[in-house]
Amino acid sequence: MADTPEGNVAPLTCTGVIPPLINEEKIREIVRGWLDSEINPFIRDNEIRIGKAVLIYYPFWKFSREDGGEDVIVYRPACGTLLPGMQNMARENTKTVPVPEDANILPVTAYSSVYLPDLHGIARGEELIAIPFWLVSYKVKNSIYMITADGETGVIYPSWHPVKEPVNWKKTALIAFIPMALISILAVYVSPWFFLFVIALLIFFLYRSQMIGVIDLKCKEGKDGA
Repeated sequence: MADTPEGNVAPLTCTGVIPPLINEEKIREIVRGWLDSEINPFIRDNEIRIGKAVLIYYPFWKFSREDGGEDVIVYRPACGTLLPGMQNMARENTKTVPVPEDANILPVTAYSSVYLPDLHGIARGEELIAIPFWLVSYKVKNSIYMITADGETGVIYPSWHPVKEPVNWKKTALIAFIPMALISILAVYVSPWFFLFVIALLIFFLYRSQMIGVIDLKCKEGKDGA
């Protein structure tokens, strides 16, 4: 690593970037489709507003290794990220282009030596490159959230989003108790069939609510992880 004339360590710079293949209009369509998919079935279309999309570049270490007689390319982030999937990114060995003058590249905070003990095979080379990502904001009701999407492949890297919002069980139980109590009182004076009819409506309402939706989503995640 070179030193500056003042004697300070010069910051690491990327030798090239992977060019973005997806423009802003297309990435907004991809994000809209992801939000409308079964992954997020509890966000109504009329509650979602897609905001601005900003293109940034994440620095990555590109390691070339020979493992078991095969050439392997391994990517590891050169800056801090908590997004799932970025720590062990798998992608084709795409070519890079010179760094654009207006490229917004995040600063490097992790040296290649951090990953060397965990890599397999024989080292054939390493390179610091930048990979494009779109940061797309969207608004649900009065809350604003952010999605990170790969600018080359369109893969979504979601962080926290509304579906994961914790359920206020005390409030939900109280809201459900009030109509149940009224229904029970009316059933005594009207008919048991009326009680069953309203109970069916209440169950349907709960089924359509986010509370049951989150429970169902948790069950599906448990089955997928099993």
